[in-house]
Order: sequence, then C-alpha cells, then structure tokens
Amino acid sequence: MKVTFRPRPVPTLCTLILAPVLVGLGLWQTDRAEHRTETLALYTTRIHSPPITIGATLEAAGEIEYRQVRTSGTWDQSREFFLDNQVSNRRAGFHVITPLMLKGGTSAVLVNRGWILAPADRSILPVTDPLTGIADIAGVAVIPPEYTFTLEDDGPLDENSSPFWQVLDLQRFEDAAPYPVQKFVIQLDPSIPGGFERQWKPPSDEWIFRHKAYAFQWFALCAALLVIYFLLAFRPHKES
Repeated sequence: MKVTFRPRPVPTLCTLILAPVLVGLGLWQTDRAEHRTETLALYTTRIHSPPITIGATLEAAGEIEYRQVRTSGTWDQSREFFLDNQVSNRRAGFHVITPLMLKGGTSAVLVNRGWILAPADRSILPVTDPLTGIADIAGVAVIPPEYTFTLEDDGPLDENSSPFWQVLDLQRFEDAAPYPVQKFVIQLDPSIPGGFERQWKPPSDEWIFRHKAYAFQWFALCAALLVIYFLLAFRPHKES
C-alpha cells in the first residue's frame, strides 16, 4: 500500500481561505504589540523631561504628546461637557472636559479636570462649581484615541446636543467652537485646584504581552490547520 498526496477540494479551499486570515490576524496583533511598545517607550522618555510652557500658538500634537505642560488662560465653562463611561474604583461616572481659552490669543485647549460620580438619574446634569479669573494649570498632554467604531454616534455638535459624549472627538468640538483648539488634551495635574478625582494611568505593558499572546494563538491555529490538512491529504492508495 502506497501513501500519496491526494487533497480533497473542500478542505483545500477552506485551508486556502483560513490560513491567510489566521496569519493576517497574527501579524495584526504583532503590529499592535510593537505600537504599544513604542508608545510606552515614548511616554517613559517624555514624562521625565522638563515641563514646557504652551501659549496660544497651535502646537504640533505629536511633539507635545506625553510631555508635562504648563499654561494659563480663562475657562469657557459654557462649552464644558462630560465624557461618559468612565470608571473609578468600580463606580460609573464621567470625566469633566472644560475648554481653557489660552492667554495671549484666541485659541483654546481642552482640559480633562478629572472624574466625577454619575448621578443615579442619568437625565440630571452633573453640577460643577463655577470657574472664574485667570487659571494657571499644569498637566500631561495626551492625544485622544481615534475610535473607528462606537456603539453610539454623538453626531454633529449644536445647541441641542447632549452634554454627555461617548468619545472625546477633538474635531467634533472644533467644528462647533468659535475658536481653534489644540490637537491634544491636558490631563490636569492632581496638585492643581479646580479639578476632581484624578488617578491618571500611564500606558501599561500589560497589553503588550496580551497582543503577543493573541498573535501566538493565531499563528498556532494556522500551524494546526496546516498540520491537519496535510495529515488528511496524504492517504493510502492501493497499487494495481
């Protein structure tokens, strides 16, 4: 009895379709791990750099990200909004986002003033104390992530829009504001007054290991698929 390579059409077709998909998923997770590694390295380098002072001139966000910054200006509480679905110590709440009109110009920067507890009745607007006078603030500049998928679209910003935002979309804010906005957000330093609960989390290496583990799983599945395919394709054949 002779063993010959005799693949069946259906398993061959399935393998030709699934193998590239599994490899692609593995490479995607590998790319995500590399991206997070670079982000962590950038954060580690910049967070320990001397603070920089920003003014009304619009900065290149990529050069400012994860830098400690200082600035001053007046609060525009009329355009304050609340970033929904924020959790602190297993409690649901909001991040309070308030524009700061930068001193010496007509531009602004959004400032994340920290976390507040969500009221039991979500139709009730959280009350924040009024902010007056010139504010001198410090914090860390971060670029909000770009969300390609959300469960709910906030839609264009107008006078009828909800003050509760699902994602922090800088472009959405700037499209409706009467002034230009810096392309980053300042996470208000815990030592600065005028904020709420602030426990800012730095980028973690936890997701780096997760992405690598996911990549290994996808590559392992591809390898298992190929092994099974070839085991089934080599079949005994009786010689005449």
